[in-house]
Amino acid sequence: MHSSIENSIRFPHLANCRLLQNIPADLSKEFLNKSVVKTFNHDKIFIEQGQVSNGIYLIAHGKVEISRLNHAGQSAFMSMSEVGGCIGEIEAIAEKEYIASCTAKKGTILLFLPRLYLHDYLKHLEFVKNLSLIFLERMESNNSFRSIDKLDPVDIRLRAYLHFMSRRTAKIEKSQADLADIICCSRQTMNKELGKLRKLGVLDLKSGAVVILDRDILAKGIDH
Repeated sequence: MHSSIENSIRFPHLANCRLLQNIPADLSKEFLNKSVVKTFNHDKIFIEQGQVSNGIYLIAHGKVEISRLNHAGQSAFMSMSEVGGCIGEIEAIAEKEYIASCTAKKGTILLFLPRLYLHDYLKHLEFVKNLSLIFLERMESNNSFRSIDKLDPVDIRLRAYLHFMSRRTAKIEKSQADLADIICCSRQTMNKELGKLRKLGVLDLKSGAVVILDRDILAKGIDH
């Protein structure tokens, strides 16, 4: 149905995403129109950790969960990337294997640009600047959460992660067991802390999900 519609027309909001902002309009349009549309009707891993990179992804709709396997084969949640987010650009430029696995959630639409085309855009200074800003923001976020993980108690760690994961949507599709793994605490401790926040009216618990009701109260006590 959409095959005859150019991506730049179908997804005009991506022209203002971090990767493409401030570059010439014709260059941004060309990037989008050269990309291949990938639609996911159910949760699906589209990048496997260790797989050789073959290009870069932009999230046109939905969200992507990024996780990493340890030496024992256990998967750990790393982050959630949403509309306008860029995935796989570091590995594509370096021509290296992906350092994490990526799962597109149900309803997600991605635009994929093969590595061959990506090299052409690296000749443009503004595009490289945008990539640098993306790297910088990730480093800042990673350093902040690393500090939280090492120095803050469970209740602050939980507030910080819930606040981060509810930036775009109030519903966080994570079970209490999932959150316990992310925060690195026991399930009993997680249940206790979620119960406290529920009594404060900060959140509600659904089957396999947490719904944030008040992000302002949630943010209190977090060292931004």
